[in-house]
Amino acid sequence: MTFEELRVLMADVFECDPAQITPDATPNTVAAWDSLRLLDLLLAIEQEASVEISPERIEEMMSVPAILAIVNEAKAA
Repeated sequence: MTFEELRVLMADVFECDPAQITPDATPNTVAAWDSLRLLDLLLAIEQEASVEISPERIEEMMSVPAILAIVNEAKAA
């Protein structure tokens, strides 16, 4: 998954302007990024990228780079 693909997905799930999703975005920089929407994002990523991500990894999904790493790691598995 590329940053641009993730940006579009995050903007859709978080219902925000894609410009808010920067390469270094975190819950501190995106107002709509909360635990419930992060779970929604996990489900959307799994569907979009055809991967399965362990729910335990959600705690690690606290930045755009971390999310990309987890998704790409899951795709490689």
